[in-house]
Amino acid sequence: MAVSRIGYISLYVTDLDAARRHYVDVVGLRETDRDATGRIYLQAADNQDHHCLILTEASHAGIDHVAFKVGEAEDLTEAQAAVSARGMTVRAVAAGDVLGAGAAIAFTLPSGQEMRLLHHLDKIGYATGMRNPNPVPPHGKPGARVTHLDHLLLAGERPADTAQFLIEVLDFNLSEQVVAPDGSVIAAFTTCGHTMHDLAIAPGPNGHLHHIAFGLESRSDVIGAVDIMKEAGTTLMEYGPSRHGVSGVTTIYFFDPAGNRNEVYNGAYQAGGVPGLVPPIVWQAQEFPRGAFYYESVVPESFFAETT
Repeated sequence: MAVSRIGYISLYVTDLDAARRHYVDVVGLRETDRDATGRIYLQAADNQDHHCLILTEASHAGIDHVAFKVGEAEDLTEAQAAVSARGMTVRAVAAGDVLGAGAAIAFTLPSGQEMRLLHHLDKIGYATGMRNPNPVPPHGKPGARVTHLDHLLLAGERPADTAQFLIEVLDFNLSEQVVAPDGSVIAAFTTCGHTMHDLAIAPGPNGHLHHIAFGLESRSDVIGAVDIMKEAGTTLMEYGPSRHGVSGVTTIYFFDPAGNRNEVYNGAYQAGGVPGLVPPIVWQAQEFPRGAFYYESVVPESFFAETT
């Protein structure tokens, strides 16, 4: 089947207005819609789909679900059969259950989060327009200059199980992994296309979210994003800007008002795009602090302890 790319992430937030201000005025997304239940739909500048992020007010932060797009509508039937053959329950999601989205299938990953697959998202055009556009969004627009939703990292008690499911059932590719001395997988970075990773999985409580990440065009845009965050009083992680050894990107982590961790970054390499085409990069556990934070070579205790 052809799972092509990440479609959108649906998040729980505890204050909808505060979350909207954060994702528009700090992160730099544009509001594209609201539905009758109050959910807010947002999209980055360089994506034509109806949304890449949904905000739903709740009593707690965390992930509602993540949706990936497939190449053809027929791929949903193949995916449903493949997931069902794994002994997992699959349910149908009607078109319109999410604004701008077509029919989908939904199932629970081994790590406890809901994943959906869909083919259709309405097209709304780029932020710069679709007729004789300028090459960049207006410089007066609020927030950082994020271009797209890039990936998410989920928490799970047995990360290897989720990675194995993604690779064996949904044809994801393994780009990098962290292994224990006995060779068991501690964390895995998987992709369904040419990006270094679309979905990563690391140790933590089942059903939890570690972070969602947005791409920027340049390292200087990372610095600019930090300036915006400091002016807005955004809560930042202890480090940053820093650099990952894993993927090699320049990065900064920060938090939305509900406590969901965000990342903006620049500089990931392109993956092979074909499962098994190239072997994954392997990080030994004792070297992972350098893999996580290349400059500091120390992982703050809060980095994996804090999930939503």
